[in-house]
Amino acid sequence: VRYENQMEHLTKRRVVWEFEWTSEVEDTIEHPDIQGRYFSSPPWHHQGMFMATREQLIAWKRRGPLCLFDKPVRRHGYHRERTSGAMDLYDEEYCNVTQLLPLDSMEDFYIHHMPDKNNHRQPGKVIATMDLHKRRMAVLLANDSKRKLWADTKGRYNGINMFVDEKNETASIPFDLTNYKAYVKRGGMLNQYEIQEWDWSDEKKEE
Repeated sequence: VRYENQMEHLTKRRVVWEFEWTSEVEDTIEHPDIQGRYFSSPPWHHQGMFMATREQLIAWKRRGPLCLFDKPVRRHGYHRERTSGAMDLYDEEYCNVTQLLPLDSMEDFYIHHMPDKNNHRQPGKVIATMDLHKRRMAVLLANDSKRKLWADTKGRYNGINMFVDEKNETASIPFDLTNYKAYVKRGGMLNQYEIQEWDWSDEKKEE
C-alpha cells in the first residue's frame, strides 16, 4: 500500500489515497480461515511492483500459460505496470490473484511513494493513516470485542513501551500514564472513546 507525506497539511500527516475507504475496510473477506481479519484491495490495479514469498512465486508460476508475471511482456495500456507483470497478477484473465490486506498489521505493508504528490489527484479518497488505523480497529472490535492487537502467543502485551525515565520525582515533568496502562491492558487496542475522539484528524473526504 503506497503512502505519501502531505506536508502542506496542518498536521504534516501521512496519507493513503488509492482505495474506497468508506467501504473497503468494512467489507472483510468471507472465508472460514480468515474471517474478520483481512479485506481485499480494489478490483482496479495500476501498481508497478509486488513482493512475495518463494512459495507464492512458485504457486503463481503454476497458474497457467497466460500468467506471465515473471516475464517482461508488453500488453495494452499502462506500459510500466504491464511490463513489470504486477497488473497481470490481479487480472482475472491472467493470474487472477486476490490481494489481501490484514486489518491488524497493515502498516507493515506501507511503502513510501516518494513524489508525495499523487494524493492531490484524488482528494476525495485521501485518508490519514491515523484515521485508517482507527477504522481498522473499529472493524476488529466489532468482530471480537476482546481482541488484542499487540500481544504475544500468551496474550502478554508486546507493543511500544512507555515509562518515566527520571528517578528524581521533583525534577520530572508530570506525565499521566493512566491511559497508556489501560491501552497495554487491552493488548494495544483502541477503545470506542479513543476511536471517536480522533475523528477530528480527517473526516472531510468530499470536496
